Amino acid sequence: MLPEPLTELLRRHRNSYAPHYPPHDNSDHGPMACLAMHGLGIDPDHIAGFARNYSGKLAPLPPPMTVVSEENWRLQHPDAYPALLVFFDAQIVAKGWQATVRQYLPELISGWVKDAFHPLIRLGYGIEFEAPSEIAAGLAYLTCVGDDAKLLELARQSPTVNRGRRFFERLQAQRRATFARGPFNARYEHIVKTADLHPADGAFETALVELSRACLEIFHATHDFFALHLVTASHAFRICSRWAGGDLTGLFSVGLGTAYLAIGAPAFRPITQADAELPTDALATASDEHDIKLAYSCHAQALASGDPTYRWCAANYLGSRLSRAR
Repeated sequence: MLPEPLTELLRRHRNSYAPHYPPHDNSDHGPMACLAMHGLGIDPDHIAGFARNYSGKLAPLPPPMTVVSEENWRLQHPDAYPALLVFFDAQIVAKGWQATVRQYLPELISGWVKDAFHPLIRLGYGIEFEAPSEIAAGLAYLTCVGDDAKLLELARQSPTVNRGRRFFERLQAQRRATFARGPFNARYEHIVKTADLHPADGAFETALVELSRACLEIFHATHDFFALHLVTASHAFRICSRWAGGDLTGLFSVGLGTAYLAIGAPAFRPITQADAELPTDALATASDEHDIKLAYSCHAQALASGDPTYRWCAANYLGSRLSRAR
């Protein structure tokens, strides 16, 4: 259970700020970063300090403009977010968070790649730390971006025989400049419509481990900003998968495949397993929310998989970045 001051900080933040902020509709990472810091064992004063500094760039949350019910909740528009918060808060109070996620996530999970995975990542943090206000925020955000019938169609095709890194390597032949240019959502939509995408084969549990590890290797090879999201998104999908319904291997693999093409399908290679301590002292005063989230995702993935390479890759990336920031 989260400490009450952190629960209140999260609730106050969520009720104060929109899920995007200008100038380019960036996603609000504040609650996720605060939970990541807590998960890394960083003390409450540093978490509160990060939250204060981070909130200065955010946009205010407007009041709800409509009433949402179980009959009309599929409101795929950013303006519906405040009303959807009210709706999902009430659903969680009435049914509990697990039943609420189990009811609604299967209808939303096909949209998990949209907005560079951020709606599902926010939901994943809410679930991992059992923070009801953040679970409602994640479900509201996913509802706003909407499901994706095309991705679901691709996910239900006959699978390839490729697994793990081979799944991504076969996509390298489709590397195109048009896939890696422009806003992420536009790239994603273009790829879903035009790329040759087939799901990976095998059981979901196997695909989850092998594809997540390949995502780590892609990030380590590139240190690309969007490749970082392959790591944090695979962590979030693992957390949410228990409540996400069926077609999980297909949705997970094809979704990651679209994002891999969107970053240019870079070459990568296996990593010899290694371990390292995460720089938690430096992360306590870090200002970059992506650094904090990457550290926690790698920490959590290492614990879940028994693979310490996640920690090593994060430490390798963060060491020089955090020292330069000081």
